[in-house]
Amino acid sequence: MPKLTAATVYAALATLVFCTMIAETVFLYPNYFHDIPKSLIVADEFTAVVSVGSVMRPLGAVLTLSAVVATAASLWSRTARAWTLASLAALVSGLFLLSALYLSERWTILFDDRDRYTVEELNRTVREIEVAHSVRVALGALTALFAVIAALRTYRSRLLRNIEQTQPVTSLN
Repeated sequence: MPKLTAATVYAALATLVFCTMIAETVFLYPNYFHDIPKSLIVADEFTAVVSVGSVMRPLGAVLTLSAVVATAASLWSRTARAWTLASLAALVSGLFLLSALYLSERWTILFDDRDRYTVEELNRTVREIEVAHSVRVALGALTALFAVIAALRTYRSRLLRNIEQTQPVTSLN
């Protein structure tokens, strides 16, 4: 039961984070980037109380914790281990490392230090963010897909095990 619970929670959170990334991409990014630098000032005003990072960082932390728990639970399960590890690899490389090591610096340029840069440099930074974010969305999709497959395989394995346990033993005499 703990394997199935861990896998299901992780799959649900990975799907939620992916859907949130899609919503962020569709609703916020066009507004942020349509008229640099004016649109960044409006974006600052819009996100004065709650920013995307205020929501996504804690959500990402909870997702990462659930991924570690699901991975630990799946280590002894042949049916889901590879899928869970693949999901964890996509999560760490795309949603964590890419965000923390590459995108964070670019967001700082746009929102905290934009007065230090020319409009052309800001536009170049926006293009870099758009490309990196596309990679992040793709890896987010893989994270969710692999986590859901792992959860479904864990569930299937549990069902088959329950069926085997309830089968009557017949003698061949």
